[in-house]
Amino acid sequence: MGLGLVIFVHELGHFLVAKACGVRCDKFYVGFDVPITIGPWTISSLWKKQWGETEYGIGTIPLGGYVKMLGQDDNPGNSEEESVSTMIETVDDQGNKQTVVNPRSYTAKSVPQRMAIISAGVVFNLIFGVIFAAIAYNLGVSYTPAKISWVQPGSPAWQAGMRPGDQIVGLNAEGKDRKDLRYRKDMSLQIAFNGSKKPMPFVVKRPDGTQEVLMIQPRPGFGDSFPPTIGVLSMSTTKMMVAPKLMEGIYGKKIADEMKPGDQLIAINDTPIESYLEYQKYVANHPYDVLKMKFDRKVESEGDKEKTEQVEIDLPTIPYRSTGLVMEMSPVIAIRKGGPADKVGIQVDDKIVSIDGEPVGDGFTLPSRETKWAGKTVDVVVKRGEEEKTFSVETAVPEGFAEQYYPGYQMGLQTLGVSYNLGTTVAEVLPGSSAEKEGIKAGDEILVVGFQSNSEKAKEYNDSMAIGTKDFKIQSEGIAWQAVQMALQIAAPDTSLILTVQKKGAEISKNVAVTATASETEMLQTRYLRFAPLQAVQYADSFADSLALGVREVGEGMTQVVMVLRKIATGEMQISGLGGPGTILYAATAESSHGLARLLTFLTLISANLAVVNFLPIPVLDGGHMMFLLYEGIRGKPINEKWMLRLTYVGLAMVLTMMVTVIGLDIHRFFPWG
Repeated sequence: MGLGLVIFVHELGHFLVAKACGVRCDKFYVGFDVPITIGPWTISSLWKKQWGETEYGIGTIPLGGYVKMLGQDDNPGNSEEESVSTMIETVDDQGNKQTVVNPRSYTAKSVPQRMAIISAGVVFNLIFGVIFAAIAYNLGVSYTPAKISWVQPGSPAWQAGMRPGDQIVGLNAEGKDRKDLRYRKDMSLQIAFNGSKKPMPFVVKRPDGTQEVLMIQPRPGFGDSFPPTIGVLSMSTTKMMVAPKLMEGIYGKKIADEMKPGDQLIAINDTPIESYLEYQKYVANHPYDVLKMKFDRKVESEGDKEKTEQVEIDLPTIPYRSTGLVMEMSPVIAIRKGGPADKVGIQVDDKIVSIDGEPVGDGFTLPSRETKWAGKTVDVVVKRGEEEKTFSVETAVPEGFAEQYYPGYQMGLQTLGVSYNLGTTVAEVLPGSSAEKEGIKAGDEILVVGFQSNSEKAKEYNDSMAIGTKDFKIQSEGIAWQAVQMALQIAAPDTSLILTVQKKGAEISKNVAVTATASETEMLQTRYLRFAPLQAVQYADSFADSLALGVREVGEGMTQVVMVLRKIATGEMQISGLGGPGTILYAATAESSHGLARLLTFLTLISANLAVVNFLPIPVLDGGHMMFLLYEGIRGKPINEKWMLRLTYVGLAMVLTMMVTVIGLDIHRFFPWG
């Protein structure tokens, strides 16, 4: 309905201006009235009505709309027939009959009039886009504030010294605030516009109220994918969201059934929890403890009053699942500005040998083990070149934990402020492990990792979690081992890793299957709980402010579309990021679930999208017609009919190709056989 409204507005612009210019409009359709035959029935419209000289209707194909004007047809095959239909026979003052162009036809109008008719659809879209957004901001538009809950170790923001609890309040070098700066529509969009070739300014407000400008250069996503990122996550609340499959897979059905969406976390082990940051910090520093989680749960509502009860759930520790493989830990990749390592002079490329007298061991469990010396002064031994150096480091207390290690994500030691990766070379194989039984030894290389479900139940669960959908080509694609390990922690217990192993000193590789067992001593930091994102609401201060916000929303929407088209044209972005009617339906449904205001701002974006795309200089689209009219206005005569016909066929082929492509992408995106 929302998309239909946007199309209706567009066609209404064409229709009203055409009528004002005296053009006869034979049809006004939302959707295309293509005949569809089902058995003995042929249907070309869902609804139609003749009113005056115009037939109004809703077509059977909901992919656009059109106004059929006398003398104008986008189908080049109808050009000759359309040209004949515009001719009428008249009698002059002397009684002589002559054939002339119908003065009510589109072709009989002047170039400026035809330009006005062609551009009216886009103009109406932009005007109504402003109106949609203005109404939305009067109702109040919810958005995600640019408040940071987690900074990914090794990321550009992490290296620059950004921390959990910081809020980005401006995107300028002068340090000026911007009211209601949004995480996605402002910050993420500006990062995409900036690209990864140059640094950009971020005005950061610290929890103590101080502000500073950080110059941060975004980096491309994994494998140089678009858009670039600075490596931060937005803030969450302490209101629970529940992923039943994941919770049951991690904790079992009994504990999973105790968790309810909407529960408000208020304490852990009798320690009050008032914010998501407090939750993150407590859990990060207690990986080896059972957590007694206390929630407020809504049980009934009387008018504006809610009645709640307190619920306690004991979350056990989560053992680390190990195959026995300890992979080589890379030298330090990045150092956090102002962090403990930075202060004492530890450098990038230093290889950490021991911390507090203990060898580093398995780098995957190091973030949990570092909590044992958090806040203390410890000796850190590093190897720099051929020399070992010892640093006395006053360590920090971890502020949070990594929920996931996707390809491209580095691991980090928060106590030191350094990041690292786990490589593809085996450093050690634990005695009695599955990896040892399969003959894997230190120095062997892991080339490819696949996931094998060993039961129907495991397959069903792994499929639901998208585990094992494709192999990790860790060596050739540069995927760090922590991405494999994190996927293994989430996978069903009866899941095997199928490893392509190249033996040390050998040129051929072989496949082996290894299984994981739960460690009795090493635990993960994360407890896999999910919390609702933090939302704020922006209201217009006045009628003028609502219009200004509407103009801003339309301008940003148009800029976004232009940016995406440019990135696709230059190869910086893949066409797989585009979507058709299915994607629009999905996004509109998601936005409308947040209320009418969010749906209206989405329709504003669609209006801006339609305005830009429809005004591209492609024959068949409004922009193509405008291109022909500009030629006619400059040369004083229309473009050669044969060339117009050829160009129109090319434009039609381009538009049809685009439609088939985006519909194909929708099928691939939303259907299991895609």
